Order: sequence, then structure tokens, then C-alpha cells
Amino acid sequence: MEMSEEKKFDILLAQLKERYEALHKMRDRSMQFVLWILGLGLGMAWLLINKATFTLEQKIMISILLIVLGVTTLYFVCSIGRGFNVTRQIIIKLETSLKLYDKNYYNISDSVLPTEYSSKKTGLNGHFKTLNTLIIVVLLSLIILTWTNPCKPKSTGASSAMDPNQTQKQKVIN
Repeated sequence: MEMSEEKKFDILLAQLKERYEALHKMRDRSMQFVLWILGLGLGMAWLLINKATFTLEQKIMISILLIVLGVTTLYFVCSIGRGFNVTRQIIIKLETSLKLYDKNYYNISDSVLPTEYSSKKTGLNGHFKTLNTLIIVVLLSLIILTWTNPCKPKSTGASSAMDPNQTQKQKVIN
């Protein structure tokens, strides 16, 4: 089956549009998920700061829970990132086929897209690398909060060591 050049061009444009939309959805989905996880992390931090003390078993269980949640969150975001990279490589092929990186092809002095857009590397500040770093920082912060008990009550003398029943008994005696 023969296709005209115009029909091939239209197919490439339709594919490029669909891939651009897919990239935007992947970025949005990953960002929304990480924002949800950050909200959960803030709630957990509030709980850890307001809870006076944990037993060793509680600290171990909280740490295991945090690690499991952190690993599964990283896995989910990395999976979206892998799909993003595959889609991005397809976009680069489509843009190259449309000669969007070629100078003077569309009667302008430069290319339509900068040649660095055709790079498959995202560098240190790529969207998914940034999200993964944020997840790791939150995870480590929560684990540190679990083990350090920043609001652990300080003993200020005999009165703080008494339990409420002893305080009641002292009031009755006096």
C-alpha cells in the first residue's frame, strides 16, 4: 500500500501529539503521587514529633513500615520514569523524522527545536530524579525522627518522674 508524503507527515504529527500528551500525563501522575506521599510523610512526622516515646519494638515496626512504603513508592515512580524515557525516545525519533532538529528545513535560520532536546540524557535535575531524591530525603527524615524522639520528655527532677496516681495520692495526703 502506497502512502503519500502528506499522509505520512500527518501520521507522524498525530503520533507526536499523542506522545506529548502521554509525557504530560506521566509527569502529572508521578507528581500527584509524590505529593500524596509527602502529605502522608508530614502526617507521620507530626505523629512522631507529638508521640513522647516509642518502645524498641514500635521503633522497629515503624522503621519497617517506612522502608516498605519508601521502596514501593520509589519503585512506582521509577516505573513511571522508565515509561517516560521510552516515550521520550519515541518522541525524539518522531521529531527527527519531521526534521525538527535540522537547520533551515522550515525556512527559518535555525532548527525548530534546539539540538539538546534530542539528547536522551536528563542530567542530574531530571523530573524523576528530583522526585526520587525528595522521597529518599523524606524517608530518611522519618526514620531519623522515629529513632531520635526529638520531643522526648526530659526528666527535671522527682516530680516529673511520678505517675499521675502518685500525684493524686500526694494531694490526698496534703
